[in-house]
Amino acid sequence: MRVLLVGDHPPPFGGVAIHVQQLHRFLRSRGVEAKVLDIGKGGRPVPDVLPVRSPAHFGLRLTGFLASGWTVHVHTSGNNPKAWLLAAMVAGVPAGRAPRFITLHSGLLPDYLAASAARRAFARVALAGYTRIIAVSLAVREALLSCGVPAEKVLVQPAFCASQVQAGEVPVKVEAARARRRPLLTMAHHPSPVYGRKVAFRALRKLMESHPDVGLALFGPGTDSEEFIRDARELGVAGQLEVLGELDHPAALGLIARGDVFLRPTTHDGDSISVRESLALGVPCVASDVCARPEGTRLFRAGDAASLATSIGEAVAAGPAKVASPDVGPVLLELYEALAPRRSAPVQAAPAA
Repeated sequence: MRVLLVGDHPPPFGGVAIHVQQLHRFLRSRGVEAKVLDIGKGGRPVPDVLPVRSPAHFGLRLTGFLASGWTVHVHTSGNNPKAWLLAAMVAGVPAGRAPRFITLHSGLLPDYLAASAARRAFARVALAGYTRIIAVSLAVREALLSCGVPAEKVLVQPAFCASQVQAGEVPVKVEAARARRRPLLTMAHHPSPVYGRKVAFRALRKLMESHPDVGLALFGPGTDSEEFIRDARELGVAGQLEVLGELDHPAALGLIARGDVFLRPTTHDGDSISVRESLALGVPCVASDVCARPEGTRLFRAGDAASLATSIGEAVAAGPAKVASPDVGPVLLELYEALAPRRSAPVQAAPAA
C-alpha cells in the first residue's frame, strides 16, 4: 500500500495542513509507504514531504505517482476557485488505475456552491474522477449532493486523527500566563472576521465582572496587526490578553491543554480540528452554533457575546471534559486497502523527489 497525500503541510498551521500532517504520521505508524505533495508555502525540510515549485512541477510529480500506482488523496477546502481547480486537475490526470480520494474540509463550502449554478456544475465535473469523496460534515455532504454528485460516493467523516493529538512543550510565557490567569481561556486566532475575535473580546469584557483575573491566550497569525490592537483597546480587554503569536502545532496543543476552556467563536465553520483537539485533551470547548459540533462541545448563539460569556462560565464551573474522540485514520486505511487494485506486476520505484 502506497499513499500520496496532496494538500498543504505545516507551516502554516491551518486545519487542513494539520490534518494532512497527522494523517501522514498515522499512515507511517501503520507501515504504509506514504508521502505528501505539499502545495502550500512549504517550510523546513520534512522527510517524505515533497515541495511543489510550480503548477507544471506539480503536474509532473503527480503524473509520476499515479503512473506508479500510488493511491492519491487530495485535501482541500472547497470554498474557492483554487480548491476546485486543484480537485479537477488531480482527477483529470489520465494515468494510473489506483483510486483517487478527496476530502473537502471547509464549512464555507455550502455557501460557496449555493451562490452559483456554474460553481455547482464545475464541482460535479471535478469530482467525477474520484472513487470516494469525504465530506467533513453533513452540511458539506448535502451541498455536494445538490450538485449532482452520486450519494454512494460521498462519505461523512471528521478530519481528525485522535491518536495523533499529543500536547508538546510550551514557551515560558505560556507557563507564566497559566500562573497569573484564573481562568485561562485559549483561542486560535486569524485576522479573518470569520474567527470571531470581536465577539470573544466582548464576552471577555463581560467575564471580567465576575472573574477579574480571567485571561485569554491567543495564538495564530494577525495578533500584531493594527486592527487587533485597536479592537483590544476599544473593547477594553487589552490587559486581559496573552498574545502568543504563531506557535508550532505541538506547542499550540500544549497551550490548549494548560487552559481551562478553549473558544471557537466562528461565524462559519466546518468540522474544526481544534475543537476536537481540545476535547481529546480533556479541555472544555465552547463553540458557536453555526454547524454541527462534536459531542461534548458547549454551544453558544453565534455572534452573541452574552451567550458566549454565559457558556464560558458554565464550562469553567463544570471542569474538565470527558469525551471519546473519533479517529479517521483507521477508517481511511481500510478504505484505501479495500479499493486499491491488486498488483500482479513488479512494483515500480517511487518517483524521484
